[in-house]
Amino acid sequence: MEYWPLLLFSILIVSFAYFVKGFSGFGPALILIPLFSILYDPQTAISVSALFDIFAGLILFFFIRNRIDWKNVWPVVLALFAGAYGGGFFLSVAPTATLKVIMAFLLLIFIALLLLEPEQWMTGKQVRNIAVYDYKLILISMLSGFIGGLIGISGPLLVIYMKWRHHKTYFRNQLITIFFLGAVWRFAVYRVHNIQLNLSFSTIAVLLLTMAIALFIGQHFHKQVDEKKFNRMIAILLIIPVINLILF
Repeated sequence: MEYWPLLLFSILIVSFAYFVKGFSGFGPALILIPLFSILYDPQTAISVSALFDIFAGLILFFFIRNRIDWKNVWPVVLALFAGAYGGGFFLSVAPTATLKVIMAFLLLIFIALLLLEPEQWMTGKQVRNIAVYDYKLILISMLSGFIGGLIGISGPLLVIYMKWRHHKTYFRNQLITIFFLGAVWRFAVYRVHNIQLNLSFSTIAVLLLTMAIALFIGQHFHKQVDEKKFNRMIAILLIIPVINLILF
């Protein structure tokens, strides 16, 4: 594909992915990586996603920095780090076809959960904080980190577990912090394992500006849009990259 059409498609993908990030606090990798894997190779898509998540996470972190449950977030982050290191190693040796199949499978699971979302996710009645000794959460964090290191998508398992147990605002603030720190670590792991970022500096600069604009728009609409309907719209749209990952 020629440069300008490729850049235009990339801008559209980044805009949608980080509007979702600004709105919900999670989810850009689920959109960005499968679609970027069609335009570029999966390793580039995964590496780009980690880089963008660092900048996006930093912007959102600024807004919620005083609402973070640090003493209970750190165990989750460290477990995520441990899993991501192993996942990053396997990414460096895994065949492209295998990565695409894994991405498609995880996307199908997450689509099903968004479409069949339990009512408890939306009521906001469960307000318990993260427990330091929540061993299930630690194990889920390690597995999420491994999946994130391998295919760049660490969100689904953590989102499912935490969204079921916690109030929407608390859940969103902690996940923004967890995924921000996780992206910094993943990007460092990818550099250690020599996973390349095959985009020009000018392309990255344009896409980072696009990301920042989309993020602020999503943040603005965070409290103005029905979350349940929005989640279902995302689920339907995610079917498109799943089909592309399976067929191409």
